[in-house]
Amino acid sequence: MSVPTSVVHYHDIDLATNKLINARIHPVTTAERTALASSYNSGDEGVLVFDINLDVFFVWDGNQWIQISVTLTQLQQIQEAYNRSVMNIDVTQTTTQRTVTLTYRDNTTIFDSYKFSHIHVQDTPASQWNITHNLGKFPSVSVVDSADQEVIGEVEHVSDTVLRVTFSAAFSGKVYIN
Repeated sequence: MSVPTSVVHYHDIDLATNKLINARIHPVTTAERTALASSYNSGDEGVLVFDINLDVFFVWDGNQWIQISVTLTQLQQIQEAYNRSVMNIDVTQTTTQRTVTLTYRDNTTIFDSYKFSHIHVQDTPASQWNITHNLGKFPSVSVVDSADQEVIGEVEHVSDTVLRVTFSAAFSGKVYIN
């Protein structure tokens, strides 16, 4: 094994407990590590160096240097990914809206609410009801009178947020839109 003593030096290996009690790994530059590769072969597998330019450990696998540690940037990216892993998903809803809340491992939360239906109450009797529902679609429509009996009317979708329902007579009631 052609390991220069200026590159790596081991001390006090306790083989009974499989522990490296005291190891001294000499730092090398990236250029020095690269240059060492030309003198190493498969018999040098396991040589460990610390690249001071990259702040990373490398081990010689018998053919090439393999990075065995992470850079500070990589460590921060791993930590951020770990912290941002979703630990809980909570869905709450009312009769017209749902809210989905994600709780991350670091206890931060994000949420999104969306309106999935609209209930229009027509208190004043009328034969034409103009309704702004803001659902952003052309929804299905069900109409009931003040006695909760289903009523048929002509539905006109004015836009994806507004509709008009026309009846043969004036009355009050509710429109369920979804």
